[in-house]
Amino acid sequence: MGEGVTVLTKLATPFAAFGDFFSLCTEVSRELFRRPFQWRETVECSWAIARVSMVPTLLVAIPFTVLVSFTLNILLREIGAQDLSGAGAALGTITQIGPIVTVLIVAGAGATAICADLGARTIREEIDAMKVLGINPVHRLVVPRVIASTGVALLLNSLVCTIGIGGGF
Repeated sequence: MGEGVTVLTKLATPFAAFGDFFSLCTEVSRELFRRPFQWRETVECSWAIARVSMVPTLLVAIPFTVLVSFTLNILLREIGAQDLSGAGAALGTITQIGPIVTVLIVAGAGATAICADLGARTIREEIDAMKVLGINPVHRLVVPRVIASTGVALLLNSLVCTIGIGGGF
């Protein structure tokens, strides 16, 4: 009997984590439109995410785009359609390489910086102090970071696409 309960507990843990994540996403989407909006926090977070993501994005974008362009050119030469290599490289960069590189870097470097900041605030009990003062930590800390991550990801995606099209040229 005790073994069955352990198995159910182990199975319930991932579902509980998914439920917590869904609850946080719902609260963020609700708090997104509540005033006052934290503009200064958003700008500071955008700069922090861009600062840790810019160089890795450049270092990953160049080999990825060159690799895709090179592979595509070999394939097009084999089928006798060399004149489509420029359009194919641009299409591959914009639809595939740009979003993939951007997601990898923002999720890797940017999210790590965000987690480190929020973890340090938790250790210093700043988040508990905010709750005691009646400040919603999701509205004050999480919403600006979500908006900053989205904005920086869009800018980095355009940078990767520009590098990819230039490299394919």
